Amino acid sequence: QRQWQNHPGNQFNRDQGGSSTSPQQQMPSLYDRTTKLEETLDQFMQVSMSNQKSTKSAIKNLEVQVGQLAKQLAERSSNSFTANTEKNPKEECKAVMTRSRMATHVDERKVEKKMEEHKQQL
Repeated sequence: QRQWQNHPGNQFNRDQGGSSTSPQQQMPSLYDRTTKLEETLDQFMQVSMSNQKSTKSAIKNLEVQVGQLAKQLAERSSNSFTANTEKNPKEECKAVMTRSRMATHVDERKVEKKMEEHKQQL
């Protein structure tokens, strides 16, 4: 019967005054943990606010740029954008290059005749 009385597992609440851990291994107090949590939260909030400001600034810049592009597009479409193709200012062709890199010279008289026919159709 004496064996179970001396067993370490049966020493419940015998040494209530002392601590089984050394002072270096003690858990921080609730106040210390709360203070550390508040500091961490403050840092997180500062970083989040900084990120939000930079994002807001970037969005504002993009809005300005999109507005500028829209203005330029509106000016261009009202001034010069048409469905018709523009004529070649030189209105001439000296040679034609094929895909196989063969150059053929064009008879200028035939080209002039085709251009006249085309102008008459318009």
